Amino acid sequence: MSQLHFTEAAVSVRADEAGQAVRDASVSGMFPGLVGGIPFILGDDGAYDVQLNRFFRECPSMGVRSVNSVRAYAHDLLTWIRFLAERRGGKSVWHADRQDIIAFHRTRRLTDGPGQIAGSSWNRSVTALEKFYGWAWEEELIVSTPFARGSAVAPSAPWHTQRRSRSFREPAARQHDMRFIGMDRFILFRDVGLRAHLLDGAVDPAWRGQNGERDALFAEFLTATGLRLEEASSLLPSDLPRHDDPLLGDVRSCPVTLAPAICKGGKGREIRIPRRLLRRIDDYMNIERPNAVARWRARRDWQRMRDPIRVLEMHHRSVTIDGGGGRSTRRRLDVMRPRERARLVLVGIDGVPAEPAALWLADNGAPMRPAAWEAAFLRGDARCRARGLDLHVTPHMLRHTFAVHMLSLLIQTQIGSVLDRGEHHGAAYRRVIGDPLQKLQRLLGHSSITSTYIYLDSLEESRALVDAAATRWSDDLEAVAP
Repeated sequence: MSQLHFTEAAVSVRADEAGQAVRDASVSGMFPGLVGGIPFILGDDGAYDVQLNRFFRECPSMGVRSVNSVRAYAHDLLTWIRFLAERRGGKSVWHADRQDIIAFHRTRRLTDGPGQIAGSSWNRSVTALEKFYGWAWEEELIVSTPFARGSAVAPSAPWHTQRRSRSFREPAARQHDMRFIGMDRFILFRDVGLRAHLLDGAVDPAWRGQNGERDALFAEFLTATGLRLEEASSLLPSDLPRHDDPLLGDVRSCPVTLAPAICKGGKGREIRIPRRLLRRIDDYMNIERPNAVARWRARRDWQRMRDPIRVLEMHHRSVTIDGGGGRSTRRRLDVMRPRERARLVLVGIDGVPAEPAALWLADNGAPMRPAAWEAAFLRGDARCRARGLDLHVTPHMLRHTFAVHMLSLLIQTQIGSVLDRGEHHGAAYRRVIGDPLQKLQRLLGHSSITSTYIYLDSLEESRALVDAAATRWSDDLEAVAP
């Protein structure tokens, strides 16, 4: 059976059936063109298809810049490859046709069973397959594509012989899987799940964990800022101001500019962080983080890192890196991607590594990566279930939670501002709806405001407006009734 792998650190990592990372050193360094973090697929006989795996490496140049998106494409392609092998007579991915797509849809969407998926998941897989076959067709690796009406031909053929593409998407499918939680449920998850408190708020005397406060702080940080998991995981202490910085004055929230290299699509943006959270992050930096660093140094864990980047001096927007042989170079932090940031190690004046540069550290002092945070949230879910609480919270749900609550507050603030100015209803509508959405779009880093519109449907205010409008419409109809 074909298997999905991706490279991490010094070895390759394979994703098992449950989506967990499995270390597999046997495939490390055996295949051409492997890039850290980019997935690759091996056939059921261990064969490495050079062209198939080249697609994943070229995804960033086709607008698919997020490593998580590339991995999602790889999972969808792997499912498709296994379907062709098991249900379509061992057909190669390079020879699939429209009938195979139809059979795939029937199996995944119309047949009852554990393999059935939602319409939104089907549309996501179609996006991956369309991207793959569109790329293969343009590269002239195939002479026809399963996503064309009739017999599509290679792009070098005359325009009048080419066929219009057919979409296999389901138009009625839910466009977004947007889940968020209310503040009351978030507090329960934070205290019971992450801090491991009892339902009455008392500390569980049987719990022996050490990172409850760190995990709770990180969850609050996501909820208060709307950051994506990788963005928050990639922060360095120098990215954030100290809460007692006199330049901040008496503001209650502080603007922070995110480096483009850690943001989705390479688009930096400005967010705001509550002053109270900066104070708690400073406490973490002064107490918990030094304890993790001490363990890291005692175990000499820098020797286990692959290609650590030795930092001689850390500046606000750049680092001075030890180039070896007495040479040093200066690098801007805003161009360093998350994986490169995770390799930064501060070196003491004695030349010995002193600590990782990352803000968030695991118990052993290693930088906390997104997968480690996801595992911490899963453990929080399990602790909630053990206490009889039906709670399932992911880091990305907290981004949605921030968006829904922030949009609600922005609209309420805007309504008050518009009413105070006494604007006419046309201009008022545009300001009440347009301005808050644009503000939220900038805070979330959405490329298009269309992505931000999904949060309107989740507002209690919007439901109340609809109810009020329906009542008013009914009253108007009753007034003109004979």
